[in-house]
Amino acid sequence: MRVVIIGGGSLDTETAIRVIRKSKAYIIAADRGLDYCRLLHIKPNVAVGDFDSVSSGTKEMLTHFESIGIKVIKLNPIKDDTDLEAALDIGMNMGKGGIDILGATGTRIDHILGNLSLLKRAHVKGKEAAIYDSKNRIRMISGGESLSIKKSEQYGKYVSLFPIFGECHGVSASGVYYPLEKADIGGGNGYYTLTISNEITEDEAVFSLDDGEMLIIESRD
Repeated sequence: MRVVIIGGGSLDTETAIRVIRKSKAYIIAADRGLDYCRLLHIKPNVAVGDFDSVSSGTKEMLTHFESIGIKVIKLNPIKDDTDLEAALDIGMNMGKGGIDILGATGTRIDHILGNLSLLKRAHVKGKEAAIYDSKNRIRMISGGESLSIKKSEQYGKYVSLFPIFGECHGVSASGVYYPLEKADIGGGNGYYTLTISNEITEDEAVFSLDDGEMLIIESRD
């Protein structure tokens, strides 16, 4: 079952509807993500969080949500993990299927970096996960893996590769304007921006690496 997690960051209606309607999904609202569910008339399967940042109107609806079968998990505000991480842990226990995360970006850079690390948490557990907003789709691969993107299905004009979790060795990119063959990026060699803003030029592009962990970010202006 595909899981969609709705966090409390930036989220526009068009992106939310597009991602949620791709196929039947199990929806988890993380804290203020419940506000988005209420505004978009989306009924989540689970709501999780300390609910310290939801609107007063949503707080009043929590009891109603429970009465109509929505599972509400109230967390202690003093905790080691974020509400979105708690939602991810629930989603990873839902069996097979990918995880799409909405509302994970916004104005807080600390929150964005923390949420990007959740892609690694999912990856370690063998779960395919992606973060979506109106301008970006963000995914992750690790050593020995590859990701193919069809030009007809790309999320935006640009594709960037980031060695955010450490050095990446043997990075290759084909079907793009700036091809790569077994390049090393990040770490001591200093190449952190070499792989920003590439473009797909053929019907399909393929990105891979031999060792390390790399974010693949599709972006549009």
